[in-house]
Amino acid sequence: MMKIVAWIVGILLAVPVLYMGLIYGASEFGGEVVTLDRPEANGELSPVRIWIVDQDSSAWIEHGDAESFWITNLAQSPSVVLNRNGESVTYIGMPDSESHDLYHKLRLEKYGWGDELIAALTGGNTDCDGLPVRLNLASND
Repeated sequence: MMKIVAWIVGILLAVPVLYMGLIYGASEFGGEVVTLDRPEANGELSPVRIWIVDQDSSAWIEHGDAESFWITNLAQSPSVVLNRNGESVTYIGMPDSESHDLYHKLRLEKYGWGDELIAALTGGNTDCDGLPVRLNLASND
């Protein structure tokens, strides 16, 4: 009886670890990962590793929904700093809800299997409440 309980407990503990491991692996090894210096309400910056997609002269990231502090704060402070390819790059960011489908299309094209795996594990892109942020390079004037 104790062996059965131990197996059940082991499986119950292993499933969430496997789930998180699959998401982490797909996100870290699925393609380019950049680090967002995400502003927090207390004034500090929190480094967050995320995916980025590009089209023409714009890029998009998605980390949070319309209620996220750093996204609502873009109206007052639109500067977004990313560490990309080992270089700190400053963008001007703006919430861009109109590009939600485009963002997911570009993400699938760029990240392929990683994007598909994460979508399968998290309920898919149609249920996504994330808000893409459009990024344009800040001028160096």
